[in-house]
Amino acid sequence: MARLSPGKNQPHQDVVYTPRPLAKQIVDYFPIKGVVLDPSRGEGAFYDAIPDHCTKHYCEIDEGKDFFAFQQKVDWIITNPPWSKMREFIKHSMSLADNIVFLCTINHFTTRARLRDLRENDFGIREFYGVETPPTPWPQSGFQLVAAYLQRGWREDVAFTGTISQNPRVRRTASTAYAPF
Repeated sequence: MARLSPGKNQPHQDVVYTPRPLAKQIVDYFPIKGVVLDPSRGEGAFYDAIPDHCTKHYCEIDEGKDFFAFQQKVDWIITNPPWSKMREFIKHSMSLADNIVFLCTINHFTTRARLRDLRENDFGIREFYGVETPPTPWPQSGFQLVAAYLQRGWREDVAFTGTISQNPRVRRTASTAYAPF
C-alpha cells in the first residue's frame, strides 16, 4: 500500500548545510530585528547573514551548545533545523520567540499534531516563502522547500510567496477558515 505521508527523517540525515546565498536570501526577505537566535548554526550560513543591527546568539550541538538548554527570550529564531527533531524544535522555539522562520519542506507544518501545537501556543503560520531546493546533498523529496514564518498571535490568512506563488512578487493567500489558528 502506498504511503500518504513521507517517511521519518533519521538523525544521520540532519546534517545538511544551507548554502550561504540561500540563507542570505531568506534572512534578507524577513523583517528581522532585535535579538535573534540561530539554534542550529552548523557552518554559520544563517548566523552570518543576520544583520549587524541585531544582537545575535547561536546554538550548535557539535560545539556543546544545546538548543534545548537555551532559555533566553529572543525576538526571532531563524535556522535550518534538524528535520528529525522538527516537532521538538518548534515547541521549544515557541517558548523563546514571537517570530520563527524555519527552512524545511512545507509538509513539516501540515500534520494535525503540529497545527495543534501552534494553536495551543497562540501561534499561526504567517507565511510560506517558497525557495528552490539546493542540489545534492539536499534531500530531493518532491515536497516544496519553504522558509516557514510562524508568529505568535497570528490569526490571519497564510501567505504563499516566492516560488510557490504564480508571481513571486505578489503575495498569494489562502483562507485559514478551515484551520483555526
